[in-house]
Amino acid sequence: MDEVRLKTMLEGFRERKILVVGDFYLDAYWMIDKTKSTLSLETPWHTNPVVAQRYSPGAAGTVTNNLAALEVGEIYTLSVIGEDGFGSTLLERLEANGCITDFMISTPDRVTPTYLKPIHRGYEGIETEGPRFDIENQSMMQPEVEDRVIRALRQCVPQVEGIIVGDQMPHDNRGVVTDRVRSEICQLAEEFPDKLFFVDSRTRIGEYHHVTVKPNRFEAKRAVDPDWTGEEVDIEEAKRCGQLLTERTEKPLYVTVGPEGILVFHNGQVEHVPGIPLEMEVDPVGAGDSVSAAIVATLCGGFSHFEAAQVGNLVASVTVTKIGTTGTASHTEVIERFGEI
Repeated sequence: MDEVRLKTMLEGFRERKILVVGDFYLDAYWMIDKTKSTLSLETPWHTNPVVAQRYSPGAAGTVTNNLAALEVGEIYTLSVIGEDGFGSTLLERLEANGCITDFMISTPDRVTPTYLKPIHRGYEGIETEGPRFDIENQSMMQPEVEDRVIRALRQCVPQVEGIIVGDQMPHDNRGVVTDRVRSEICQLAEEFPDKLFFVDSRTRIGEYHHVTVKPNRFEAKRAVDPDWTGEEVDIEEAKRCGQLLTERTEKPLYVTVGPEGILVFHNGQVEHVPGIPLEMEVDPVGAGDSVSAAIVATLCGGFSHFEAAQVGNLVASVTVTKIGTTGTASHTEVIERFGEI
């Protein structure tokens, strides 16, 4: 791949139509100025004065942030959120990113999943992120809501080229991608073989078939060896796990291996696309989502799986340098990183 071809790929992103379906969260950053804290009159606690707030789509929403930064032409979103203030804010932020939210489902019996991230600021402007507050649904998805998700899927899939599934909820059937919805996604992948179905799942990657999956090395290991309790997975073991998984899915597969890059499984072969060395502080939060966005946008343009992994590495090498936030990468930043290597 040379710079001319990279620019051709990136420019083609503007013509792509991609659906992101799954667990959308709202990331809420609350800036707390501890220098303004006072002792409460009613309790023995000092207050946490919130002096600024910042909101951003998280989880599957991070994928849409990256698609928007990469200038993908049409970005559709499908999820279930609550009829609450956080839900309204999430929709506003998605629409501000240019997302098409017509297929988002709001219902009064669900909460909008939200990560509340308090950033404590003291003297001299020193900032520290405190323990996170998680707002998540504690009950299973109701069948009638599942029906709405499935109807929306069947309406939207014919309109797009690629479908990215963010199956992030750790507890079974409490998130958007329930067992029934997952089965429907796999069925749609068989019905629409010309569409790219691309799945990222922390705990259920081994339950998908007829779709392209993208686990990291640890998720791949746990998918094929559920009782594994180790702490490290080397490249050769990641290759073994990836091969077993691609035999299940019957589709190409990507295994991310951290700074070492990406393993691509396709047509019975495995190729290692090395990572990009960085001599600076990095923050890996959201790197996997940026890889997903880049790979799908590239594949939908008709480019090879190897090239898609190369673009994924490039994009991630930019996003991990955005410290303290789930970063994104622009066309200019990606081209500049390519020039550096």
